[in-house]
Amino acid sequence: MAKVEIQDDCFAPRRTRWVEYAGPDPFAFYREGRNILRPVFEIGTSSTGEPRFMWDWTGDPVQLYVHWLAKRSYSAFTTMMFSCRCVGFKSKAKNEGTFRMEIEPILRHNISGSRLVIFFWWMYWYLFYNRARQGMIERCKDQAERFMNVIKTMYHLGTFTEETI
Repeated sequence: MAKVEIQDDCFAPRRTRWVEYAGPDPFAFYREGRNILRPVFEIGTSSTGEPRFMWDWTGDPVQLYVHWLAKRSYSAFTTMMFSCRCVGFKSKAKNEGTFRMEIEPILRHNISGSRLVIFFWWMYWYLFYNRARQGMIERCKDQAERFMNVIKTMYHLGTFTEETI
């Protein structure tokens, strides 16, 4: 059985974008983060997850690391995976601190079957699906930018920084 998997970065040529914030109530994004994911990506609760969550209250500043995932199916072959990693620090004495949010949207195309099925799928890809794929990449990018705009308005931020590597 043959399998083909193609992965597209929606922010190509960059892989991620991030925002850094310093000011009051830096952990407000955590209280609202999962509630923002569902309406922006138009998905249900079962399509979001929080695979990693660490909160350290022992020292000063308080530290937080959270990783959110959102998954949305665009077609029978294509799934969008949205990853949001956040690291934050907050002073115990005052409600001020910093956080950094890294956003990475990925589009995955999967097909599996016999070699003959894969051969016909490549023909279908070349003739029709590649144009649809470009539209899906744009839609993925638009949804990720819509999420970033919600975060910008939440914290009154100006711009996001793109990865330079």
